[in-house]
Amino acid sequence: MGFFIFFVGLPVQSFSQTFIPGVNYIDPTGYVEYRAGNLPIIISAPHGGALEPGSIPDRVCADCEVFADSWTKQIAEGIYEAFFKRTGCFPHVIINLLHRKKFDANRDIGEAALGNAVVQRSWFAYHEYIDSSKARIVSDYGRGLFLDIHGHAHTIQRIEMGYLLTRPQLQLSNSTLNADTYVRQSSINGLQKDNLEKLSHSELLRGNNSFGTIMHKKGFPSVPSSSDPFPKGSEPYFNGGYNTRRHGSIVSATGIDAIQLELNNQVRFNVATRERLIDSITTAAIEYVNFHYNRQFANKFCDLISNTSNSDFPDFDVKIVPNPNQGLFSITADLANAEVLIFNSLGQKVHSELWQGGKIDISFLKSGCYILQFKKENKIFPAVKIVKY
Repeated sequence: MGFFIFFVGLPVQSFSQTFIPGVNYIDPTGYVEYRAGNLPIIISAPHGGALEPGSIPDRVCADCEVFADSWTKQIAEGIYEAFFKRTGCFPHVIINLLHRKKFDANRDIGEAALGNAVVQRSWFAYHEYIDSSKARIVSDYGRGLFLDIHGHAHTIQRIEMGYLLTRPQLQLSNSTLNADTYVRQSSINGLQKDNLEKLSHSELLRGNNSFGTIMHKKGFPSVPSSSDPFPKGSEPYFNGGYNTRRHGSIVSATGIDAIQLELNNQVRFNVATRERLIDSITTAAIEYVNFHYNRQFANKFCDLISNTSNSDFPDFDVKIVPNPNQGLFSITADLANAEVLIFNSLGQKVHSELWQGGKIDISFLKSGCYILQFKKENKIFPAVKIVKY
């Protein structure tokens, strides 16, 4: 685990490397960012990029949407940072850095790239980063949650939760929605088949412990939820797109359930509201996974992983005393003359020194969570979270 930008040099069609939680990777085109995680949560921001290189033509087609979902990139980044501050662990985050007029990462490759070779490579990278995250989650936890972050400009100021069910379908009765016909169309099909409380499909969509209701209770009106169970009449509503369909548990239980979060303008454009939104989505995801997937999640987070990065270093053991601390601590580890690297929650290296068995002084750093990592003879050892108060 560590924090730095690592430029992947492998062909995007074959990501065979092991991704290190906390490390930021950029695909070979330079247009897709992957922040590797170790939590059973994936955050995707397909329309939040701003890069408009002249070498890539604008997408022009009859059905092409070219407007960016403003602030969704920053919201995804904020969720990543909020998870680390809250848990010391990382969600998987995948971000399209290109403007939507150049690359739409929520479409099939034809409409996404319109035949442009560079954008096609970016498309493969985007979805293979997600596929890699899904595989890691299934291996470590068995199951997980995929949240695709979008923005809408509809007049009704509420978050639209997309489960691949249309507005008319959500207007059906609970008993009808619980029929297998509609469960199999849902991006949370897998969760309906296996959730801790044995909740029905309709309860997962708009019951007291649905994602929409959790967000609504935090002050962010959402549909569907217990307070707003379905879009009424002909009210506009986005029910989920390519990413939700490709990466969710529709048709067969894949281990990963998907929800498209369409965020309204009011919660994205105001700085204070946006910060509260980031905190609320983070908290809601923790509550959701803990309630539906694993009751131990909110207490142990990434400690639940059965195959941790330490498996590559079975004899490696390190102790930080005291931890938390006021900026001065001792290290117990069999790694004399190793380089000690310390990173903040943004992934920036804030201190390094050659450790020879003495104490480490970080009293000059602000209070907060940091990651300490050893490097010796070009080998990176498992990281340790430290807290300075």
